[in-house]
Amino acid sequence: MKVLVGYATAKGSTRGIAERIAAAFERAGHTADAKELSGIDSVDGYDVLVVGSAIHNGQWLPEAAAALDRLGPDLTGRAVWAFSVSSVGATSSLLASGVARYLRRVTPEPKAVETLQSTADVRGHHFFAGSIAPGDWPGLGRILFRLMGGRYGDARDWADVDGWVATVRAGTDDDVR
Repeated sequence: MKVLVGYATAKGSTRGIAERIAAAFERAGHTADAKELSGIDSVDGYDVLVVGSAIHNGQWLPEAAAALDRLGPDLTGRAVWAFSVSSVGATSSLLASGVARYLRRVTPEPKAVETLQSTADVRGHHFFAGSIAPGDWPGLGRILFRLMGGRYGDARDWADVDGWVATVRAGTDDDVR
């Protein structure tokens, strides 16, 4: 099985998760490429597509949305798995636990994922927490981050990433046999 893990990153956290996803597929005996979405011109030759982006202001990065628009015709009807990286993931967070629980309940799908769902066969979308360093959030954002109990550091939950890849593999192995 040949896997493409396309990603858009702002500070490198999402790239790290994409590389971990690709490595997990390779450990399982598959061929996997982790590539920036902005540099992908075609998805031909790939059996499994995984796409993800960092979240800024509740949305995927503009280069991720632009890549999905550009690749749209190639994605129509194809099985795709999506992931988003922000301060709050499904199992970990950079924010206070109460704030994270609330945000998990009320945060909508990013518009790019909704658009993708209207064309591709999106099999799943998962939120991962990323990492934040001092200075990553400007001015008012930094104040808001601290008011929400934010702490700087790396909140990526590698066990969650690996578990999600196992779910993706289970959902795709039958498709490519």
